[in-house]
Amino acid sequence: MLNNRPVPDSLPRIPGLEPVATPIVGLGVGLTGILLRVRPRLAPLPLALTALTALICRDPERATPDDTDALFAPADGVVLGTTEIYEHRFLHTDAIQLTINVSPIDVAVQRSPASGSVDHLEHHTSDPLLFGESRETYRLERLFIGISTAWGPLLLSVTTRFRGQRATPLVRLGDRVRAGQRLSRVRFGSRVDLLAPRDLIEWLPAPGAHLRAGVSLIGQVVLL
Repeated sequence: MLNNRPVPDSLPRIPGLEPVATPIVGLGVGLTGILLRVRPRLAPLPLALTALTALICRDPERATPDDTDALFAPADGVVLGTTEIYEHRFLHTDAIQLTINVSPIDVAVQRSPASGSVDHLEHHTSDPLLFGESRETYRLERLFIGISTAWGPLLLSVTTRFRGQRATPLVRLGDRVRAGQRLSRVRFGSRVDLLAPRDLIEWLPAPGAHLRAGVSLIGQVVLL
């Protein structure tokens, strides 16, 4: 199922947080202030919920280095490793797949690894075997974003972890994006795979490396 309708991020926002967190944090702070006056013992509850909201909805501004031949991390998280596969959706060639595990407390926003054009956008539910060997009975959401760069195509695959979790695109088909620009959002953890044609990128991160989206350098274009 194709979904080209991004959630608008033009709403008022607290610096460093998603727009959706603004009214929740405001309400939590206000309620905490009221309870401190009338029921001080109850004040820690809304304060804790406000802090949890701020943790989950973090979305800091980041400065991506200006390097047209570099590939930057698409997500916050830990590198699980690389795999060689044949990619049939957008690349249509043998590819190297870099897999990143995004924990529930990592920043939930995925960013473009390079500048280019969004030429593939696919958003649907599926039931792949991604987080274990056993078959799962629930269905997961998957979001595929294909980017055409000046030196070749890239495909970002974002997969939710559990039923009811949403993968929200923040771009439309045909959009021009810059390296480090927000592409999508998945709260409460996800798996993010970045695929590039084999032999196009010299991959840098080792398994276990901690990445920051739009900031951590993960590869360099190989000039043939």
